[in-house]
Amino acid sequence: MDLEKLTKTQIILLTLLVSFVTSIATGIVTVTLMDQAPTDVTRTINRVVEKTVERVVPGETKIVERIKEVSNPTESDMVVSAVGKTENVLVYFKTANGFESRGFFVSRAGDAILSLPDAISIDETIEMKWPNDLAPTSTPMSVKVEKIDYDSGVMLVSPLIISSTTYPFINLKQSVIPVLGARVVSVGYDRVLGFVAGLGSITTFLDPSGREGERRFIADFATGASHIGAPVSDLNARVVGMNMGLVADLPGMVIIPTAKLQRIFEKLLGQENDPSSQAASASEATR
Repeated sequence: MDLEKLTKTQIILLTLLVSFVTSIATGIVTVTLMDQAPTDVTRTINRVVEKTVERVVPGETKIVERIKEVSNPTESDMVVSAVGKTENVLVYFKTANGFESRGFFVSRAGDAILSLPDAISIDETIEMKWPNDLAPTSTPMSVKVEKIDYDSGVMLVSPLIISSTTYPFINLKQSVIPVLGARVVSVGYDRVLGFVAGLGSITTFLDPSGREGERRFIADFATGASHIGAPVSDLNARVVGMNMGLVADLPGMVIIPTAKLQRIFEKLLGQENDPSSQAASASEATR
């Protein structure tokens, strides 16, 4: 074979072949010499190799896993959150005869739905209080009774004076369908004690022939008169209805769902609700 006539590729392949054969031969010779070498020499060579390995690989690499713990909110946490957001929309008033009523805002302009007390008529003017109004100069709102639904025992009121205040409110168009067994919170108001809360579960539905989402339901709250007309929310702070209190022969508080309230007052509230509003964000509205 004439080496001068080899191409570059052939030269490279030849070089690799020679290197491969040389490395194999070197390995064989090294192993043979190690087997034949005295014990002291072998021990010295092994120490040199160990030191070299220690310098190249200084030690075991530690892999530390950091697991970030994400704690799920407890029922207590969710109740506290629901109360804080729901109490922001609650309204209250007391008549000259001593009858009380509670409810919640249903428009940013200050329209509200309340339970119907005795001796109230359409077009009557009442002084409604917003308990969560923290303004130092806060005064009761003068509102007019716009509509009364005697079958359900609720009424709609609207402010007499147009204000620049933007009220937090519940959009009845975004009703949440109640589910049997769900945990719900009733946030009431007592003129002496202030805000009061009750926790219960939906135990049964009434009005078998009613539409889905519009059937009244029973909740086993341990609450009293301070919750009549109060907003009832789920643990996600979404208002699901109005607490109408105890009814004879029924084992708990009767709740009118928000979908039913929407149907009652839809002609008056059809253009008032903001579709982008949500009950859970009611506390974030600007006052």
